[in-house]
Amino acid sequence: MSPDTIHILYLFSGYWQIGMCSFAFAALLAIWHHISRRQALQQRDPGLVWLAMSILVWVFVGWVDVMQGQQPLTLQESEGSLTFDGLRSMLSILNSAFILLALPRFRHTPALVRPIIRSDSWKWLVILGLIFALVLTLMMLAGWIIPSRYSFIYSIDLIYAIFTLFFLGLVLWTSFAKRGLPVLAILSALSIVLTLLAQILKLSDPLFYKILSNGVFKSVFIMLFFALALSWVEEISQGNWSALPEEMFLVFLPRRVQQKMEYNVILTVRPFFQTTKLSLTEKNYQLLRTFADRRREEGPTGGWLEIQPKSSNRKDYDINDYNEINRLLDNLLQSAQSASTSEQKKQLKDVLFEYGKQRRIRLRMAGQNITPGE
Repeated sequence: MSPDTIHILYLFSGYWQIGMCSFAFAALLAIWHHISRRQALQQRDPGLVWLAMSILVWVFVGWVDVMQGQQPLTLQESEGSLTFDGLRSMLSILNSAFILLALPRFRHTPALVRPIIRSDSWKWLVILGLIFALVLTLMMLAGWIIPSRYSFIYSIDLIYAIFTLFFLGLVLWTSFAKRGLPVLAILSALSIVLTLLAQILKLSDPLFYKILSNGVFKSVFIMLFFALALSWVEEISQGNWSALPEEMFLVFLPRRVQQKMEYNVILTVRPFFQTTKLSLTEKNYQLLRTFADRRREEGPTGGWLEIQPKSSNRKDYDINDYNEINRLLDNLLQSAQSASTSEQKKQLKDVLFEYGKQRRIRLRMAGQNITPGE
């Protein structure tokens, strides 16, 4: 392959990535903003933003290709430039990290990996893995670990990409399957295979096939991300967007500050609260704690609290009247700095609670997802 051909390939690849990925980045942010504007409580959900950021990273990969294409290098130097290959590898690792950060925000996750993805340590696992991979790549680039060869530079990127593709493939398959889109689920699985092939080709020498495979898999992933975003929009418009019981989490964090108690909780109930720290009054805190303790202690079929009927004079009911529930909902929404409208309270009540016979009510979330604190 002549130097002029290499020059054209790099420039074409670079400008294509800059144009296409810039447009995709802006479009995904526009979809996120549209959803946030219509559903104000969802502004705290950065899942689609992380996916947009992963596409933005490809814009910088395009600039690296353009810079390399503009260099007056010989054929061997152009194909084996360690500096540019190292930059591309580190940007690819960053792209994978943004995708991994987005996964806990997906509405549907497979049971196989849900405990890992939804754990509090997931983001730290991703960040530490990112730092470790970047440091190793820099050490390889400097020739401190193995001889400085451009085919070796991508080895850490490949390992990190395989880790990312495994989790992303499972989550994409589950997301499309749960939304009744089996064809897209199959296409997402095929795209994972294609992406893995493109990553492996980074270790090979033919420049044309590396650029071609990278262009194809990036185009496919951009289309999948748009399909995912639009299926999310449809799910919200149909009202099928509330959290499942196993996707809801509650942590109690009371603490004493200068002889005064603070009653804090961390609540994950999408789309209302995304692992949000909330401050409650003592009465509302105790009521929520009563709900939580009963749910934890009595298992999947228990956890019910009874609301006192207006005609009863008994004093042993768990809840005196429905106004206690409304005050708790108001406190939760106001603590999250959200407008506590009647419609929002109704939506939150339907997501957070479920009702039984004879004025009974309980939390919908699974008992094992409640951390009582001290």
